Amino acid sequence: MKKFIVNTAILTGMMDPVACAMGTPKMLEKQGIKNVKIQSCYCCGPEGTVVFIANAESKEVLLDALNKIDLPVASIMEVEEVKQSY
Repeated sequence: MKKFIVNTAILTGMMDPVACAMGTPKMLEKQGIKNVKIQSCYCCGPEGTVVFIANAESKEVLLDALNKIDLPVASIMEVEEVKQSY
């Protein structure tokens, strides 16, 4: 699985960022989505956005899963880990 950083779009007035950050893994599970795993969630300020670190097979699979739970997505970026050699 690949690692991604997901930035949500500004959440609608009825979506609480803290509840969204905490509830996203459960929402994915409830929809039967097993090929996307949320590692970490962060609420980002008063503007009402959330940042996730997620694992998925591809960006498309991740976006499809988030669309199924009606989570507005602003951007998804794949994370590349840098390995240092000494």
